[in-house]
Amino acid sequence: MALTVDTVADTALRILSDFGLGDLTMRRLARELGVQPSALYWHVADKQSLFVLLAERISAEAEAAARPAETDHSARILTFREVLLRYRESAEIVILAYSVSGAQVLPAGLRELEPGLREQIVAFVLGAVAVEQSRAMLARAPEPTAAQSFRAGLDALLGA
Repeated sequence: MALTVDTVADTALRILSDFGLGDLTMRRLARELGVQPSALYWHVADKQSLFVLLAERISAEAEAAARPAETDHSARILTFREVLLRYRESAEIVILAYSVSGAQVLPAGLRELEPGLREQIVAFVLGAVAVEQSRAMLARAPEPTAAQSFRAGLDALLGA
């Protein structure tokens, strides 16, 4: 298999989903790809760059999952939440990538928001998803109304 940015990202997302952020190391990634760690640096400069790549991949997946004619910010943000919940500890990856690279790692639905509102929404979405993912990892049942609570908070922030 040829080593490409796509194969690096796909393998990293699989490691993240199967084993979590603690096991997503450049060494582990290289081993899974069957290459030396130094070969990865042709495709991603460092672990921060890997996180940015993964956040961009997750955001692209959310954009692709949104209905093409969808212009409602709430619906697009809810789709982003759903995609984040597919990958273990993905909220932490996006938080790290966002703090390094800014809005470029977000789906278009969030990038389009006025900067102040975007900051509030990003903090809300990523914080809520991080808590939900942490509860799941700690084998605690998710709050029965997590999706409803999330929607109510999002509506309050967007003024819906």
